[in-house]
Amino acid sequence: MELVGVFLFSYYSLALFLLTHAIPYSPWLSPQRHGPLYEGVKLLIADVELQAALSWNETEFQLQEAVSAIYEQQTSIEEYEAPTEEHFNQRANTAYVHCYSRHEHTIQSLDGEITLKRQLCWQVLAHNLVALQNDHNSALNFLRNGAVEARNVLNVCNVTALRGSSNSSDHAGITLCVIGRIGALDQRLLAAAEHFADLLATKVSTEDDAEDNSCLEFEELRQQLDRAYEDISECVEQSNI
Repeated sequence: MELVGVFLFSYYSLALFLLTHAIPYSPWLSPQRHGPLYEGVKLLIADVELQAALSWNETEFQLQEAVSAIYEQQTSIEEYEAPTEEHFNQRANTAYVHCYSRHEHTIQSLDGEITLKRQLCWQVLAHNLVALQNDHNSALNFLRNGAVEARNVLNVCNVTALRGSSNSSDHAGITLCVIGRIGALDQRLLAAAEHFADLLATKVSTEDDAEDNSCLEFEELRQQLDRAYEDISECVEQSNI
């Protein structure tokens, strides 16, 4: 993180140095009315504001995608209840008695496990949904307000004073204020983005390294149960030939 701070400080110091010493006939500064330093600082802050806004747009898109994925998982769990009950009800059919007995132990052992994992998975999804939609998440709130924070640098550092003919020490103080504020803002935005990436990794992942494997285990058990009933159906079909 210290290396990032040094890089940002060097970058913005160089940018502002070039702007301060820009020649009057520079093509992109010549039409400005308040001098290259003032216009350059405004341009620099505007660029940071734009990047912060773009960063939040991408974050918001990823957040919506993650929430939608969780809703889809919840729907999948809800919709699985019907075929599960249909499978269980088939046990009363005498045509299945012989073939079912070959898988009876497997199915009985899966019954309780599937019910338990289904409940646990639902709880995990509900918890993850709350975490992603938490309005008090400081990282998300900072990313959301990053553009406003960048724009506020204009007032906090009194950038409008660069328009006047204040002495060079005043200009230097304002310039250092802008450099410090923007550097700190960039570091906080980077940290918030990393925190959000970690949040997505733990609250959306269905892989083995997820915080809770209940949903993954539920899916595996469901597939095992489906395969068991597929074997029973094939057995019945062969018996009727």
